[in-house]
Amino acid sequence: MQAVILAGGQGTRLRPLTARTPKPMVPLFDRPVMEHTLLLLRKHGIQQVFVTLSYRAREIIDFFGGGSRWGMRIHYSIEDEPMGTAGGVRRFASSLHDTFLVISGDAVTDFDLSEAVAFHRRKGAIATMLLYSVEDPTPFGIVETDDDGRIRRFLEKPSMNEVFTNTVNTGIYVLEPYALRFVPDDQPYDFSRNLFPRLLANNDPFFGFRAQGYWCDIGNLLQYRQAHFDALTNKVSLELPAEPVRPGGWIGENAVVDGNVKLEPPFYVGAGTRLQRGAAIGKHAVIGARCLVESEASIRASIVGPGARVGAGTQLTHCVVDSGAHVEARTALSNAVLSAEVTAPLASSLPLAA
Repeated sequence: MQAVILAGGQGTRLRPLTARTPKPMVPLFDRPVMEHTLLLLRKHGIQQVFVTLSYRAREIIDFFGGGSRWGMRIHYSIEDEPMGTAGGVRRFASSLHDTFLVISGDAVTDFDLSEAVAFHRRKGAIATMLLYSVEDPTPFGIVETDDDGRIRRFLEKPSMNEVFTNTVNTGIYVLEPYALRFVPDDQPYDFSRNLFPRLLANNDPFFGFRAQGYWCDIGNLLQYRQAHFDALTNKVSLELPAEPVRPGGWIGENAVVDGNVKLEPPFYVGAGTRLQRGAAIGKHAVIGARCLVESEASIRASIVGPGARVGAGTQLTHCVVDSGAHVEARTALSNAVLSAEVTAPLASSLPLAA
C-alpha cells in the first residue's frame, strides 16, 4: 500500500521553533515529527511514501533521503507555488495505483490505519475521512455522518454558534485513485474546500471513520508541549529513542547523570545529554539529546530541544526551549518559549498561555 505525506506548511504558529526548521523536522523526543509519521505508516505495512514539500524542502530531503533507513521508498514533489492539499497529491496521480492514505507530516497520532483502510474498502468508498472527537472543534472542520458512516455535511472552522458536533476532520484520508480525477492539475485545489464538497454534491460514496486512539495537531506551542506530556504518560504510543529505566522514565544512550541528581517520573533524557550534580528533573520534563543541564538547575513540565544548554541554578517550569538555545545561569522562567538565537532570555522570551 502507498501513502502521501503532506509536509509543505511553514508552521508559523510554532515559531520560533520553525524559524530555522521546517515544521515536519521539529523534534519530538529527538526524532523529527515526520519520522514518527513514517514509523506509524511502516507499522501498518506501507513501504512506498510520497511527500509534498515547499518550505525548506531541502532539509527534509537531506534527512530522509530515499527512505532506506526505514525500509521504505520515499519520493518527493516540491511546490514552488502552493497547490493546496489535493493539488499537491494530484502531482503523484500517475504513481498511485490502488487505495492510498493521505496524512499530515506534522500531526501526532497512533490511529489504527489498517482498520481505517478496511472500513473504507468494506463501504466501497471513494474517499474516507478519519474523524475524531475533541473538546473544542472550532479550529477544525466539523463532520456529521449518518448511522452507516456516510458523510452528510461538514463545515470548515465553524464559529461557536455554528458548531453542530464535536467530531472533526483529522486531515487523514483513505482515497481511491479515481478521486484524483476531479482535481485539476493546473491550479490550487483543496480536499476540504474543493474536492470533498464536490463528492458530497455528486452523492459519491464518501464516508467518515471514527478513529480510536490518540491524535494531536501540533499547530501551536501549547499543543506541541502537550504532545510530549501525553507520550510520557502513555496516552499515545510512540517509539522513543531511549531505554526505560523505571516506570515513566527514559534515558538515552551515553547520557551522563552525575551524583545527587533528582529524577521524578515521568521524564525523558536524550542520548549524550549530561545532567550535572544537584540538577532536578521534575515531572513531565523532556530533555533532548546532547544537552547540558548544569548544576542545581531545575526543569519541570518543560521541553528542552536537542543541543540546548541550561545554566546552573536556572529554573524552568512549563517552558519550551528551542534546539541549541542557551539559558543563562540563575534564570527563572515559567510558561515561556526560548529561541535558539537568544542568550538573554528574560527580555526575549514569549509567553505561553497556560
